[in-house]
Amino acid sequence: MLLRSQPLNSKISEKLAADSEKECEEMTEFNILSQHIGDMFDDIFDDRRRRKIKFTTRLGWKWHRIKDTYYDVKHSVRNHIKWHKALRELRPWEGFNGLLIVMQTHLRDYVLCEEKYGHSEERFKRHKIETAKEMIALLERMKEPDEYLHRCREEVEKKYPKYKSLITEYKTGGTSTSGDFIAQGNGWAGEEAGNDPRKGYFEFANGRFELAESPDKEETDRLLAQIDEYNEEISNAYVQAEADSDKDFEELGQLLKENLYSWWD
Repeated sequence: MLLRSQPLNSKISEKLAADSEKECEEMTEFNILSQHIGDMFDDIFDDRRRRKIKFTTRLGWKWHRIKDTYYDVKHSVRNHIKWHKALRELRPWEGFNGLLIVMQTHLRDYVLCEEKYGHSEERFKRHKIETAKEMIALLERMKEPDEYLHRCREEVEKKYPKYKSLITEYKTGGTSTSGDFIAQGNGWAGEEAGNDPRKGYFEFANGRFELAESPDKEETDRLLAQIDEYNEEISNAYVQAEADSDKDFEELGQLLKENLYSWWD
């Protein structure tokens, strides 16, 4: 994919056409002074030609250099203001996050500029803006990778009761969280986590969480089956989150390949 020219809107096209027509009139066969073979752009930097350039033209060049310096300073001040929030959020240890913040910030700025000042033909201009906004939304999703899983988990958790976990406190001051449990009668139905988890109906006895005889075994079995189904869907949510992330990476590559070199004006 190489950088290519863009179709211009009618107003700019007419102006460039007029300038081109004037230039063509000046470069007719009747106005040829001499010809020779040389490198490209030798005609611009040829000392003999530079000596013949009009004073007004040289003055115009100097004025353009002054204007360029002015705009360099102007945009430097503007960028410090525009990028203040992004610069405040950047951290040297956050490689991918910082990169995404920079890309988002600049693309948002580009979209505003394109919408207000873009010279491209309207259909082409609209396409550039739409694809840049699509990229911004994509980068926003990628900026928080844990959200892929959170979104999938939330969809699963909406369908089930809110399960509780067993919190264990140790004499050393540490704590641990384990399993999924739901209230049943005076106890809890559920399953511990770990390598050799206990599963069934539990009650607290002398401060310890112990298996006990269920007051309604059929209900306990139903609740345990529901927890198994919940855990299976949560496991599938991890797989779906990975697939969603992979899809966004593929879309990122496609958007960049097809549009990166068109995001300019």
